[in-house]
Amino acid sequence: MLRLLRKRGMSAERAGAFASLWLWNPMVATMSTRGSAEGLLGVLTVALLWAVEGECFVLAGGLLGLGVHFKIYPFIWAPAILWWMDRENLGRSRTGRAACAAYDDAGGIFARVMGFVSWERIKFVVVSLGTFMGLNVLMYWIYGMPFIQHTFSHHMTRLDHRHNFSPYNTLLYLRSAANDPPSPSLMMPRIEALAFVPQLLLSCVVIPLVLAKKDLATSMMAQTFAFVTFNKVCTSQYFLWYMVFLPLYLPSSSLLRNPPVGLSALVLWLASQSAWLHQGYQLEFLGQSTFFPGLWMSSLVFFVVNCWILGIVIGDGAREHIQEARPVKRQLVENESVKESTCR
Repeated sequence: MLRLLRKRGMSAERAGAFASLWLWNPMVATMSTRGSAEGLLGVLTVALLWAVEGECFVLAGGLLGLGVHFKIYPFIWAPAILWWMDRENLGRSRTGRAACAAYDDAGGIFARVMGFVSWERIKFVVVSLGTFMGLNVLMYWIYGMPFIQHTFSHHMTRLDHRHNFSPYNTLLYLRSAANDPPSPSLMMPRIEALAFVPQLLLSCVVIPLVLAKKDLATSMMAQTFAFVTFNKVCTSQYFLWYMVFLPLYLPSSSLLRNPPVGLSALVLWLASQSAWLHQGYQLEFLGQSTFFPGLWMSSLVFFVVNCWILGIVIGDGAREHIQEARPVKRQLVENESVKESTCR
């Protein structure tokens, strides 16, 4: 984390202050001590970003494969990383970039497609898929079908309505009642099964296309924020998935440059959570049925607040000023031959 921040031109003191938002965060410590492995996943996340920005693509592929095996959701970063790995971000010389651009323009669509299939991207994809599949085969050999069920199949049928901030929590609660035992009066369309459509469209397609080439860290944060916000199951530990990017996003964000906006976002995020937790306390500890309208309305308010914050993050990443916080590129050799640049 500190290396990534120093690479962005920060002083040691300022980098340490922003890194402490994750390293000394009591929420991270609390989640880690209760048995969740989000702290370890945070290490893999930061290491992955460091490896990609350092152009260590074999290492980055291995870390992504391990991360997806560890928790499925890091796969959403693959499109952003692949889209980020263009000629400019990989540090080609200006002469080489101009020659490649001229070749692409002359060759049309086919040349552009072939230009996208670079050696760096091939290495990254092969290593990440190989690592992921190798670990899965090993775990299946050790544990058999229970590994497949609890690792993959479970997510297709899970009905976690407890401690779930998602607006789908009430639907999941009703679904669980309809399934045990089956009741015709409670049968309803599986609307919650469509939750993955906006979730994956935003996190895997729209946000990477808009943000990845401008600032990879901000893109990864926005993708993760969208994935968690639109997921049909949203618990407190999921918040750590995007909080690990805060030290990299906040320095140039409008949340700090415009304190009223930042303070409003923080207060609304905490207040909407507190409103939900109040309803959850009445349900769990006082035995009051607060599923509707209290718990569901609180979930909707929290969802709207998160969508507003997501819009701020995407807006920050889409602005040109974010480029000031991008990693300092290595010094380019201006006399590099066109042939060497195009063959890289």
